Amino acid sequence: MRTRLGRLAAGAALSACALAPAALAAPAAYAASFSFGQLQASTVGASGCGTNTDGEPSIHVSRANDVFLGSERGVGSGSDVWRGLSSPGGSGASGCALEYRGQPNGTGGVGASGGDIDIAIAPERNAAGNYNVYVASLNLGSINVATSQDRGTTFSQTPVQGGIPVDDREWIAAFGAFTSLLTYHDIVTDNIDVLRSDNGGALYTQLSRAIPDTDYKAMNNELGNIVIDHRNTAAAVAGQFWAYQSFAAPHDSSDSDLDEAFLAVSNDGGNSWTDRAIPCSYEAGVSVAQNFPNVSVAPDGTLWYAWSDGAKIRTATSADHGRTWTCSGKVSSGSPQAIFPWIVATSKGVDLVYYGADKTGASQTWYAEFVQNLSSTARGWGAPTRVTSVHKGEVCEGGISCTGGRQLFDDFGVDTDQSGWAHIAYSHDSPDLGGSGTYTGSAVQTGGTPLGYPN
Repeated sequence: MRTRLGRLAAGAALSACALAPAALAAPAAYAASFSFGQLQASTVGASGCGTNTDGEPSIHVSRANDVFLGSERGVGSGSDVWRGLSSPGGSGASGCALEYRGQPNGTGGVGASGGDIDIAIAPERNAAGNYNVYVASLNLGSINVATSQDRGTTFSQTPVQGGIPVDDREWIAAFGAFTSLLTYHDIVTDNIDVLRSDNGGALYTQLSRAIPDTDYKAMNNELGNIVIDHRNTAAAVAGQFWAYQSFAAPHDSSDSDLDEAFLAVSNDGGNSWTDRAIPCSYEAGVSVAQNFPNVSVAPDGTLWYAWSDGAKIRTATSADHGRTWTCSGKVSSGSPQAIFPWIVATSKGVDLVYYGADKTGASQTWYAEFVQNLSSTARGWGAPTRVTSVHKGEVCEGGISCTGGRQLFDDFGVDTDQSGWAHIAYSHDSPDLGGSGTYTGSAVQTGGTPLGYPN
């Protein structure tokens, strides 16, 4: 988001939206249960519930079922990381089982970064037999990337990545044992810059931009996450893997509203990109950049895309690298307002989380909502499960212009382990519901239907 500067984020306020497409039949009920709680951030090496002052988290699970959750304290105050080694969900799993690992991007015990954290985990093992973990965090002048080659026990870091001017909202995705792509909003050009590292995150070199500089979308867009297809094809072995960058932009050059979802597609490891629209996302004058558009790629290469217009969550799926899309109706049933979708496509279905409100107005309560698609079809979504309440009152997405309602910030997430159980990281009012502060919570699925493994 332009001039967002980490937890000083700036974005569009929630707005009235156009009506959803034709009504669907009542969604099936896919009941799920979770264990959840506030993570402690006082003792490195310890686990259990406690307190923290973090918000806007990221979560991913490795192929060894290692869970990594990162969250930010704010620019200049550092980002915190927790881990759970070999910690699948299921009966007996605990939301407070993650071990606090401190601030991987800290310098002398004080965090140099602390904004817009994102985590990526390599899909192939390094020489020590582990999966590299990358923690990207925004600072005022650049992007800090910390890398662990020993399952989060230690981290090395590059505090300032070369070639980066004034930047905002970075995202990171990994490939192979040592390759990763880093994208961010270039505040000078307003385009989405793409950098690549092939040495475990020690140095990133700018390759390209996700949008041609001459395209009208380059000057007016909101980027979402980046993902990489991990399938080990011959082209991928040569470093020419498929990568996908989500973003929202105006429908056409005469429009100024971010009212259509787009996907930038690369089939050469990030060197070049083709931008493809998701036509069913377009509602004239209605923003679909309600923090953030989000894309996931299933193990078979199928794409799933989710977006919010402030009132509802919708999704779309593509089996041809985004050339054509099949779209859902409203996924966020039961919520008059729904924002911040995050989606994970697996070998046996799709999980999605979002923040949903029980009503509109100052007295509304917001929940972390969890919804599953067991059939992997566009309209196969079940009824949402409320994991936990997270916020009381209205939500402001105006960043530094907000005078209240900023506790949820701009992001949270979900991933699945190798057995298909969901792991969720969310923001919550602090010290309690309705409080003016924020803390990070962790939830793990303990019952219901586990899906498959992710890409």
